[in-house]
Formats: sequence, structure tokens, C-alpha cells
Amino acid sequence: MKIKAILTALALVVAAPFAIADGILGIDGEESTSVGIYIKDLATGEAVIDHNSQLALTPASVMKAVTTATALSVNGADGRFSTKVALRGTKEGSTFRGDIVVHSVADPTLESENFKANRGFCDSIAAALRRKGIKTVTGAIVVRQSLKDPGPLLQWEVEDIAWPYGAGLYGFNYRDNTVTVYPNTGKITPAAPGLEICVNKIAEGGNNIVRGIDSNRLMVYTRNTADTKWGLSVSVPDPAAVFTAELSSKLSAAGISVGKKAVAPSAAETALYTHRSPRYAEIMKSLMVRSDNLFAEGMLRSVEPAATRKSAIKRECELWASRGINTRYTIINDGSGLTRANRLSAHFIGDVLSWMASSPLADTYTTFFPKVGKEGTVRGFLAKTSLTGKIALKTGSVSSVQCYAGYKFDDAGKPTHVIVILVNGFFCPRKKVREAAENLLLDVFAPAD
Repeated sequence: MKIKAILTALALVVAAPFAIADGILGIDGEESTSVGIYIKDLATGEAVIDHNSQLALTPASVMKAVTTATALSVNGADGRFSTKVALRGTKEGSTFRGDIVVHSVADPTLESENFKANRGFCDSIAAALRRKGIKTVTGAIVVRQSLKDPGPLLQWEVEDIAWPYGAGLYGFNYRDNTVTVYPNTGKITPAAPGLEICVNKIAEGGNNIVRGIDSNRLMVYTRNTADTKWGLSVSVPDPAAVFTAELSSKLSAAGISVGKKAVAPSAAETALYTHRSPRYAEIMKSLMVRSDNLFAEGMLRSVEPAATRKSAIKRECELWASRGINTRYTIINDGSGLTRANRLSAHFIGDVLSWMASSPLADTYTTFFPKVGKEGTVRGFLAKTSLTGKIALKTGSVSSVQCYAGYKFDDAGKPTHVIVILVNGFFCPRKKVREAAENLLLDVFAPAD
């Protein structure tokens, strides 16, 4: 029995060579923390570290690595969202007797602050009307939205919804689905029809905002009720209303009047203007570096644009199962990872990243991950070490969750290892978890440092 116990202990040491007495990360309270780590050598296919890699944990924004892998696999790198604008009715001289109709496709980048070169949607519509010699539109601006189950998920925390990172995906998205509000004056820029600001003075604590799903009432809690210049960015429940108000204003400034009631719902349509988004690959690179939740939800839904979110997730799971990856013990609710209800294992994420690294899409996909010490959310991670720029990771963090997933690269920029570190329910300061992850990677890849 003693020999068997010794052999078992030795096997455990070999399976996790970097484990230490206080846990593989060595953080305070690790005995009560869920940790899943999977680091694999892509050349040999062997695990360098396999520590609780089958444990299903909350991945937070590491979910985006799976979402982009799915979207890139289904749609390719060069696809684009195309939002078509049409005229519905008939033209009589400089008067158009009908409506302006926008056929939305859930493009999350429309007029986004993150793609400034693609902005000017309203100006382009105004210019197209001027070219046709139209000075009056008797009908209304009609935005047709076909996205099923739009808006924030019920699984998202209500405390997240009002903030820009909690902006939901709608059939029509505009300006990152955010506006700037000035609570002490009631001013909103750009205009957001229907949005009501309710300021509540508090005696202590920091500023906070709350808005329920689909609610038009924004609750602002602050000690600062006098500063008229104080403003903050918030999400909106009706991006189409923001667009309609802005387009009406732009048309008026261009000398084109437009009505407010649709007058030709059954009339034939003629094309006016088509807006094309950046390439899917550009969108996915942007969302991975900045960890953009809205863009991630848009890319998830792009795999099944005419179906529900549930259908898109089903297709996602079927895709990876068809590639020989076990999806039985995964729970996916969104594309961004904002919900704490997602469950993925380090091994599952590692398998997805391994498959992508060996696919024809590898040269595109692996560039989505920000380089440590240089870009995005890992700009300060492993900075000024020998690994700076040689590892690229997507991070994920919510309350008591810190996760990493990505690749180690060789000098030629080719991925050599898959890296997944998932930490849930930690009790120490988050800084200590980050430091532990850095030390682990230095021990594995730069032991001489």
C-alpha cells in the first residue's frame, strides 16, 4: 500500500510539475478557490500543465475568445454587416411622398466611436437625398429591426445594464448604444427620446447609476448635485430612437424636412444608400483588444442572424462538437461573458484555441489576442519581462473571477503553446492573482529570469 501511495504522489507531481505546497498559484485562500489551468505544447500535443482542466468555471470575458473563433469559422474574415436604406413611396419634383426606411442587420459598429473612419451614416443619407433633389419627405424615418430577443440578457446583472459595458445588442445599434447624460441639468447628448433621468442625492459613497432592462428611467445616485458640467456615458434602451432624432436634425440642417408618421407602408421601395461595416476580422480584433461586450454579442448573433440567441449558441456548440471537442459540460448564455452564469473548462477553451492554431484561419485568429506588456487589457501584464510581446492573452474579470486565455509565440510569430488560466472565487486581492499568473508563466516559459 505504501508503494502504491508513493507512485500515486509521484504521478501527481509529474502531471503538475509547477505546483507548490500552498497550491499551484500560491495565493492566499487557494484551498477554497477554484483554479483550472491548461497549458499545452502545440508541437507535441502534450500538456505542460493540466491542473483541474476539466473543472467548469466562469470564464468572464475569456468567452470572447470562443465567440470570435466561432464567428471567424462560420463567417470568415472578410464578411461585413450591410445596412440598407431605401425610399418607400413616390417622388414628385423635390417632394418625396413616402418614408425613409432603414433595414437593420444588428451591426454593432454603426457610428461607433471605435471605428471613426466608418462614421457619417446620417450625413451619407442626407447626401443621397440631396443627390436625388429631394427637399421634403412627407412620411417618417422607419427603422425595421428583425433581431429576435434583442437587448440585455436576463442573466446579466442589473447593476451592469446602465453602464456602457452593459449596453445590449438590438436590431439597430447606434453610437455604441450609449449617450452622455448631464444629471444636474437633464441634458442628453445626442438626444435620447424617452430617456428619463432621476437624480438621487446620497450622503456617502461614490456615483452610481441603475437602469432596468428595457426601462427608460435612469436612476443616478450621487453626492454631486450642483456641478452642471458633470457628465457620464450611459447605455440606452432604444438606439433607434437616438438615430431617428439625430437623422431628423441632420436632414433639417441640410434643408430637408421629414415628417413623423409613416405614410406609405405598402409602397414599393427603391435603394437609397447602403452602409457597410468594417471587415469581420477588424471587428473581432477590436473587441478582443478592448474587450467590447456589444461587439461580441453582435458577432455571436452573426452566426445565425435570422434566429434567436439560443439558436446561435446551439450552432456554436454544434460547430465545436463536430470538430471533436467535448461540449457536454459547457454552459453558454452570451457571446461576451458578461453573465456569471457561463461555465467553460480550461480544457475546452484550450481545445478551441488548439484547433484554431492548426487551422487555415490561424494567422488571422491568433492576431486577435492582445500582446502582453503592449496592448489592451494586458498592457501592464508581464510588462518589462522577457515575455513581453511573446505571449498574447484575452483577459476576463468580474467579481472574484480572473481569467486568461491565449498563446505563447516563437520569434517568427507562430503560436507554440496554448495558455488557459481560470480562477474563480478568490479571497485575496485581485492584484495577487495577476501576480501569481505572471509568476506561473515566467516559471514555465522563462525560468532563468
